[in-house]
Amino acid sequence: MFNTLNDAKNWVETQVKFRPKVSLDHIKRALAMLSLDFSGINKIHVTGTNGKGSVCMYTTTVLVEAGLKVGTFTSPYLISFNERIKLNNQNITDEAFLKLLNEIYELNENYKRESGETLSFFELLTLAALKYFAEEKVDVMVIEVGIGGLLDSTNILDYDVSVITNVGLEHTKQLGDTIEKITYNKLGIVKKNHHLITTIDPKQHAQVIAHCQNVGATYQLITDEMIKTISDYPYIIEYDNKQYELSLLGDYQKYNASLAIEVVRYLYPEIDDTLISRGLSKTIYPGRLETVLDGVIIDGAHNMHAINALIISLHSVFKMYNIHVLFSALSDKEPLTMLDALKPHVSTITTTAFPDTRYVTLEKLPYNFEIDPLKALKNLIKNKRENDLVIITGSLHFIGYMKKEIIPYL
Repeated sequence: MFNTLNDAKNWVETQVKFRPKVSLDHIKRALAMLSLDFSGINKIHVTGTNGKGSVCMYTTTVLVEAGLKVGTFTSPYLISFNERIKLNNQNITDEAFLKLLNEIYELNENYKRESGETLSFFELLTLAALKYFAEEKVDVMVIEVGIGGLLDSTNILDYDVSVITNVGLEHTKQLGDTIEKITYNKLGIVKKNHHLITTIDPKQHAQVIAHCQNVGATYQLITDEMIKTISDYPYIIEYDNKQYELSLLGDYQKYNASLAIEVVRYLYPEIDDTLISRGLSKTIYPGRLETVLDGVIIDGAHNMHAINALIISLHSVFKMYNIHVLFSALSDKEPLTMLDALKPHVSTITTTAFPDTRYVTLEKLPYNFEIDPLKALKNLIKNKRENDLVIITGSLHFIGYMKKEIIPYL
């Protein structure tokens, strides 16, 4: 048992991150030991290469605006570990989280005695979130997939609606090395009697339709032609002959917002469109084209799919600016590929370091390198002119570090 939240967090963070899986029987047995009651709770499951966090936050904010009690489970976090589990858009309190992790520790010990095995980091967090939401008797749960879908720890409930944002090459060791294999993995969240809403690329529509017909699920495909951008700033879109102002910037947000709109309409057709509009305009999601200082923006473009989305935003939302990039990433990413893609669309690129065990130096890449991120950012700000914009991007862990440890001291 733990007396402080830091001790509890240290324990859960030192558990094995992910285990090789051939089924979900392991975590299903642990869930059964908790004897949780999910009756009366609507359940939303969201996966995709990028955008799933934004969909979760849009959906959560609209439902809270409509007066519902909403539990939200997302990952990773930027500043506080508590960001992973939210109740009505507020991070779980330290007191509640400490109590919850102590209970999950006990579950892990009991499970070890019964099975001889322990649970992984993400399994433990998933069970913690589900336990918290069940005991809080929320009206609806919004659950973000960790990796993939088919064998993800969150894929242990019967969800009322499933969402797939998009599919790109990611986590290829776990999910497969082709778009078709990764799509198959993400479609694993869609089961009999489920309803799928997706903005997946039309190239994958045949695979999506075949899967849904095969398992007995219904589906709704949202395509590019169904959404119009009315204004880049403020960001206003038109969907289903209605206009919505979005609080989150970036061309890709039109897809995320349309998914949230349809999820709410499907589960709660009685919710008035004015409430949906209000929720979309009030959504806050740190780290997504977020202004942190005058002329300084952070964005978690942590893979090639997200870098391509950022490039589109550079030519729409930020087309009047000269862009100066400050970049860092973890070793499991493709930093050179990402930087080479950005290069034709920006004025300068500076790479830097940050304290993370998975960081591998970027010094040997053919880009300006400054090991001290504080000094690198200070230099960019010092030399910034009226039409210049600094964008801090790369790993989510990097932008989280910058926001917590660097930005406050400038």
